Order: sequence, then structure tokens, then C-alpha cells
Amino acid sequence: MRLNKTRVVMAAGALAVAGCVTALVGSGAAAAGQAPSTAQAKAGLGSPNPGSLYYVSGEYIMRDPLAGGKVQRVVKVGNVSVTGIAISGNRLFWVSEAGEGGSLNYVTLTGAAVAHTLVWHLSFSTGLVATSGWLYWADQNAIGRVRPNGAQLTRRFVVPPQEFGGGVAEGLATDGQHLFFSRCQNNEIARVNISGRSLDLSFIKLPAMSCPQGLAVGNDHIYWSELTSHVGRATLQGTGASGTWLNIHTNQGPFNLAASNSNIYWDWGGGAGSPVHVGTARVNGTGLRTSIFLGQGAFLLTSPGANS
Repeated sequence: MRLNKTRVVMAAGALAVAGCVTALVGSGAAAAGQAPSTAQAKAGLGSPNPGSLYYVSGEYIMRDPLAGGKVQRVVKVGNVSVTGIAISGNRLFWVSEAGEGGSLNYVTLTGAAVAHTLVWHLSFSTGLVATSGWLYWADQNAIGRVRPNGAQLTRRFVVPPQEFGGGVAEGLATDGQHLFFSRCQNNEIARVNISGRSLDLSFIKLPAMSCPQGLAVGNDHIYWSELTSHVGRATLQGTGASGTWLNIHTNQGPFNLAASNSNIYWDWGGGAGSPVHVGTARVNGTGLRTSIFLGQGAFLLTSPGANS
């Protein structure tokens, strides 16, 4: 069993404990000696138009307006592992795994919250992004794509070589022009044009002990999770790569990531039945808060600069 599968199963098991959103329980220094409000801690002090953060809690995908306001249940997904969330038009999409079977699903964001399946029979899907009129996902065999209305389905749109331990990708992100995908077993982050051309498996080559997992694009950088307590970061040109850019101070994660022009978010925890937490920091590495509420990625962030 590959590392990303172990991580997904562990996180899903902890969701029964996480259950619902809680009040702010984070640790970390507050500006000017005063504890920020929950909304300020989530959105970043002074951040204009922070957007919303979508995540999983229990059997639901939740929407958290980062400027403040009530957290809402968007759709019930059931007892599955959600491994990617995206929005296109007035639909929210997600990929999920249950056992060895998976699917790409959607709900209309206006009207009744009824889940529909767009694509069946995915194999350990590990990410989902929406850009340029397409949905892209990664699974154990390839990167696939489909139109948001279900047309022009191509399950093997990009077929990278298998990693040393099997599979082709762990995480998936986009900047609107490229797809980035992590390859933990090969210590690399790959890049390919959204047209499927110019595949570069070693776009970011990392040290031998690295294991990039979840990916996010924001603030002209690409961020990745290293399961040994760190978030890594590089520019979108692949320069300045550091696998230890941010220490989140736990050996249980980080797993999934989201990023914008101002903040990054990650989930961690889930070991031995403990809850899964969501932490945040500013994109300059300051303002670390280890737990702002309970919940799990795969995240979708609608803040400026976010292309997760």
C-alpha cells in the first residue's frame, strides 16, 4: 500500500471524531498581544475579500466564509474519502474513494443539494482541479479529464510512467496554464501543459528523503506537504525549492493544502482516533496557527490568487 493511500484512509477514519466545526482552538502568537477573532485567524488579519474554504467534516462537504459568517453544509458525500474538490460554473465537483472504487461527482450550488455522479470507476483518485473549461483528476493510472457537463471524457489524458512504488501521482494543482502533480516515491514534482504537452517529470527535483504529497498553487508559488511536519514551497518557475519552508510542529501531517495570495491552509492529525485539525499561516511564513477548526482537506479555496 502506497503512502498516499495510507494517509487518505487514516484521515477518513478520523472524520467520525471530527464530526463538526468547532470554535477556534489554535495556538500561536496573536498580533499586539490580543487573540484575533476566528474570522481573522482564518482569513489573515486585514485580508481583503478572503473568499471561502471548502473542506470535509464527517459525511459532508462544508463551506466556510473566511471573512466570517455561518459555516454551511454544502452536500452530503457519505462515508467515503474525498480526495479533491473543484468548482466550475454553478457546480461543485469532488472525487471520492470507497474501497478500491471511486467516482467524480457534483452538486449544483443553487437549488436542492442533490449529489450526482459524472464519472464512475476511478482508481484511487488523488486530486481534482478545474481550469479552462475542463476538470482534471489524477488516479493510479493516469491524469484524466472531462468537460463539466460530462462530455469528452478521456481517462488517460496524460499517462506518466509509474513511480517506483506504483501509481503516477499523489497530489494535483494548477496555475491555469499547467498541471502540477507530486510523485512521492520519485522525490519530484512534475509539470505538464493543460493541453497535455511538454511533460516534465523532474520540474522540481527534491532530495532523496523527500515525499511530496498534497499540492496547492497560490501567491505565485507552488506549495506541497511533506509528512514530516513541513510545508515545502517553490516558485511557479520551479526555482527556490525548499522542502522545509514551514514547520507546522506535528509528526501527523500535513496532508492536504490550499493557498491564496495571503494565506496557506493544511490539515493534520487523525492518529489513534484523534481529530483532524486545520492549521493556517500567512504566505510569508508568519502567523502560524496550528488549529483553527476541526475538519479535513481536500480543500477548495476561492480566495484571490488561489488555484488549488
